[in-house]
Amino acid sequence: MSLNLDSELYLAFKSGKVVLGAKKVIKLLKTGGESPKAIVLASNAPSPMKEEIEYLAKLANVPLIKYQGKSIDLGRAFKRPFFVSAAAILDPGESKIMEML
Repeated sequence: MSLNLDSELYLAFKSGKVVLGAKKVIKLLKTGGESPKAIVLASNAPSPMKEEIEYLAKLANVPLIKYQGKSIDLGRAFKRPFFVSAAAILDPGESKIMEML
Protein backbone atom coordinates (compact mmCIF):
# COMPACT_ATOMS: atom_id res chain seq x y z
CA MET A 1 0.00 0.00 0.00
CA SER A 2 1.06 3.58 -0.29
CA LEU A 3 3.52 4.71 2.32
CA ASN A 4 1.39 7.81 2.87
CA LEU A 5 -1.69 5.80 3.91
CA ASP A 6 0.41 3.63 6.23
CA SER A 7 1.89 6.68 7.96
CA GLU A 8 -1.56 8.31 8.32
CA LEU A 9 -2.97 5.08 9.79
CA TYR A 10 -0.16 4.93 12.34
CA LEU A 11 -0.59 8.62 13.19
CA ALA A 12 -4.32 8.05 13.75
CA PHE A 13 -3.45 5.06 15.96
CA LYS A 14 -0.98 7.07 18.06
CA SER A 15 -2.77 10.42 18.32
CA GLY A 16 -6.41 9.41 18.00
CA LYS A 17 -8.47 6.34 18.81
CA VAL A 18 -8.41 3.20 16.64
CA VAL A 19 -9.95 -0.22 17.33
CA LEU A 20 -8.04 -3.16 15.83
CA GLY A 21 -9.61 -6.50 14.94
CA ALA A 22 -12.50 -7.61 12.76
CA LYS A 23 -14.57 -9.01 15.64
CA LYS A 24 -14.30 -5.74 17.57
CA VAL A 25 -15.16 -3.74 14.45
CA ILE A 26 -18.26 -5.88 13.80
CA LYS A 27 -19.34 -5.53 17.43
CA LEU A 28 -18.80 -1.76 17.27
CA LEU A 29 -20.90 -1.46 14.10
CA LYS A 30 -23.69 -3.67 15.51
CA THR A 31 -24.00 -1.95 18.89
CA GLY A 32 -23.95 1.53 17.38
CA GLY A 33 -22.47 3.07 20.52
CA GLU A 34 -19.47 5.07 19.39
CA SER A 35 -19.75 5.54 15.64
CA PRO A 36 -16.53 5.03 13.66
CA LYS A 37 -15.39 7.77 11.28
CA ALA A 38 -14.00 5.12 8.88
CA ILE A 39 -13.33 1.39 8.58
CA VAL A 40 -10.11 -0.03 7.10
CA LEU A 41 -10.40 -3.51 5.62
CA ALA A 42 -7.46 -5.67 4.48
CA SER A 43 -7.62 -7.17 0.99
CA ASN A 44 -7.32 -10.76 2.25
CA ALA A 45 -9.87 -10.57 5.06
CA PRO A 46 -12.00 -13.76 5.19
CA SER A 47 -14.89 -13.45 2.74
CA PRO A 48 -17.85 -13.85 5.16
CA MET A 49 -16.28 -11.39 7.58
CA LYS A 50 -15.47 -8.94 4.79
CA GLU A 51 -19.04 -9.08 3.47
CA GLU A 52 -20.50 -8.54 6.94
CA ILE A 53 -18.28 -5.54 7.64
CA GLU A 54 -19.06 -4.02 4.23
CA TYR A 55 -22.79 -4.51 4.82
CA LEU A 56 -22.76 -3.07 8.35
CA ALA A 57 -20.60 -0.12 7.27
CA LYS A 58 -23.03 0.65 4.47
CA LEU A 59 -25.99 0.53 6.88
CA ALA A 60 -24.23 2.86 9.32
CA ASN A 61 -23.05 5.24 6.54
CA VAL A 62 -19.41 4.72 7.56
CA PRO A 63 -16.82 5.13 4.78
CA LEU A 64 -14.84 1.99 3.99
CA ILE A 65 -11.15 2.10 3.09
CA LYS A 66 -10.16 -1.01 1.17
CA TYR A 67 -6.52 -1.49 2.12
CA GLN A 68 -4.61 -2.89 -0.86
CA GLY A 69 -2.16 -4.88 1.27
CA LYS A 70 -2.77 -8.07 3.18
CA SER A 71 -3.65 -8.30 6.86
CA ILE A 72 0.02 -8.66 7.87
CA ASP A 73 0.75 -5.40 6.02
CA LEU A 74 -2.14 -3.68 7.79
CA GLY A 75 -0.75 -4.89 11.10
CA ARG A 76 2.65 -3.49 10.13
CA ALA A 77 1.04 -0.14 9.25
CA PHE A 78 -0.10 0.08 12.88
CA LYS A 79 3.37 -1.19 13.96
CA ARG A 80 1.84 -4.29 15.55
CA PRO A 81 3.44 -7.77 15.28
CA PHE A 82 0.20 -9.51 14.33
CA PHE A 83 -2.38 -9.77 11.55
CA VAL A 84 -5.07 -7.07 11.44
CA SER A 85 -7.98 -7.82 9.09
CA ALA A 86 -9.99 -4.73 9.97
CA ALA A 87 -9.69 -1.53 11.97
CA ALA A 88 -12.17 1.16 12.97
CA ILE A 89 -11.02 4.75 13.22
CA LEU A 90 -13.04 6.36 16.00
CA ASP A 91 -10.95 9.52 16.26
CA PRO A 92 -8.42 10.39 13.52
CA GLY A 93 -6.37 12.51 15.92
CA GLU A 94 -3.69 14.52 14.11
CA SER A 95 -3.79 12.34 10.98
CA LYS A 96 -5.23 13.43 7.65
CA ILE A 97 -6.89 10.07 7.06
CA MET A 98 -10.36 11.60 6.61
CA GLU A 99 -9.06 13.86 3.82
CA MET A 100 -7.83 10.77 1.96
CA LEU A 101 -11.34 9.33 1.62
